[in-house]
Amino acid sequence: MINKIKVSLCLIAFLFSSLNAHATDDSERAPDPADVTRVLTSVRVFMGVNSDDNNIAGDIELKLAGSFNKDNNFLTMLEVSGAEKESDPFEDGFDLREIRGRWFQVFGTGNDVMPKVGYSLDVIDRSNDDSELVDNIYAIGGVAKVPVLSNYVMYPNIALVQANLKDEYKKVISGSDDGQGIQLNVFNSVYLSKKGTYLMIIPQYTYLDFDSFKTQDLLVESRFGTPLTDDRSFWFEASYKETFSDIDSDTPAVSDVSFEARDDKRQFRVGVRYFF
Repeated sequence: MINKIKVSLCLIAFLFSSLNAHATDDSERAPDPADVTRVLTSVRVFMGVNSDDNNIAGDIELKLAGSFNKDNNFLTMLEVSGAEKESDPFEDGFDLREIRGRWFQVFGTGNDVMPKVGYSLDVIDRSNDDSELVDNIYAIGGVAKVPVLSNYVMYPNIALVQANLKDEYKKVISGSDDGQGIQLNVFNSVYLSKKGTYLMIIPQYTYLDFDSFKTQDLLVESRFGTPLTDDRSFWFEASYKETFSDIDSDTPAVSDVSFEARDDKRQFRVGVRYFF
């Protein structure tokens, strides 16, 4: 509980610090959700379904942006996710599933090949979801902006990850401990119109070692977005996620799995984002 309070206080401090910071440079003010390195204040509300059971799910995301100078911008993010898990014996109805906080800082390089680089610190709390093996996830990573074509930009991202296994599972799964590993992402943004309409394809690979078993996850996410107003302050957005998992286990308490689709991780979302 004390650790959660500390994390919450840190997030609140980050949020208030961004409110008191300088505004970002005017050339970076045009809303563009497909630009991973563009930091702007926004709020997003998503609704959709999870898995083949069509469990109702929803997400609320708040981003607050600021700038230390024109080449040193930052973003704080808080996201809350809820969902049903009717087929899970440990769950009953719609409930809070995940709280995520992020600090993201991005720097201009003056290099046309790689005009921006940045780093992020993430904290994910899943302690309220009894169906998850992992309690909290911590990650630190770096990202770069790499223009490829006039309408195609790539954002490679690499992160070190720690996933804390819940205490009750450490007791059941002998020889297991908190997981450490790596995550690789490539955000591929393709612009479909001059208004900013975009399509993103995002493959993500995660490897975690829990001592007595190792996991690999390949998540493929597709996103679509288009502005609803001429000033691009309101956007319609949609996303679809598919996850394939592999488990290599040295303990009878965890079964081996060979890169099969995870029905419980399948997600579809639609919603609106507002930049202000």
